[in-house]
Amino acid sequence: MSNAPELFALENDAWQVRIAPSLGGAIVDARWHGRDVLRPTPAAELEARNVRKTACYPLVPFSNRIAFGSFRFGDSRYALVKNLAGMAHAIHGVGFQRAWSVHASDANSIDMLLSHKPDEHWPFAFEAQQRIAIEGDALTLGMRITNTDARATPCGAGWHPFFPLDTAAGETRLHTAWNSMLVGDANDLPCASTQPPQFGALDETIVDNCFTGWSGNARIDTPHHRIVIEASDALRCAVLFRPAGQPFFAFEPVSHANNALNGNEPPMHVLAPRETLEARMTVAMESLRRQA
Repeated sequence: MSNAPELFALENDAWQVRIAPSLGGAIVDARWHGRDVLRPTPAAELEARNVRKTACYPLVPFSNRIAFGSFRFGDSRYALVKNLAGMAHAIHGVGFQRAWSVHASDANSIDMLLSHKPDEHWPFAFEAQQRIAIEGDALTLGMRITNTDARATPCGAGWHPFFPLDTAAGETRLHTAWNSMLVGDANDLPCASTQPPQFGALDETIVDNCFTGWSGNARIDTPHHRIVIEASDALRCAVLFRPAGQPFFAFEPVSHANNALNGNEPPMHVLAPRETLEARMTVAMESLRRQA
């Protein structure tokens, strides 16, 4: 019997996108005119329900690391479960490790819900709504996070999309603007900020840093197509992750700095009871023929 999650498909004349609500509300693959825009999930990893090998997953209610799973908020100190094996920190929130329910779906969109009660992974209640939709050449991801706790709570949002690198076909380059780069220490936690470097081809770049003061716009030029990313005002940080020896990179629009709950800036949002944080990102595609 297969252990793979149920998949929901979106399709129009340009896009074919598959989503696994029960596997962290993740995108399994996203193809534009038959070519992968996001790193596709290998069949064996899908069968193993390995959400970190999917094409894109949501970051809610926080992005990246909380140092050693510990933080102070208000008058209390909280200890979180280290939620990934071998990781000294809590990372990427809870949404990517939970099953989302499907509220509505059709050929062009899917709406998913996640209701969280306080636990050892996150001590505050919230409800998240994630919408993934295609229209024309654009893929749009939207998030609404509502504080359902009786207290004010910290809240963040973002996505973790992976993009393939086809080094055999040519270079892939990222064009964007940001104000500063957070430099990590031996524990992969921000310890300083510096002027961002000028990156060349991503194929030759090794990086895992958060960038603050992001413009909210980015262009990725690949050998096959151009990807234009636009993010809403809530997402003014971005994490660029390009590990050595791997045929992919991640460009993650997020709402706050790594380890923001322990003093790094920009901070997380603080939501009053019933207050909502909204975030959105759009991935719009352009063919090389249109650029010529």
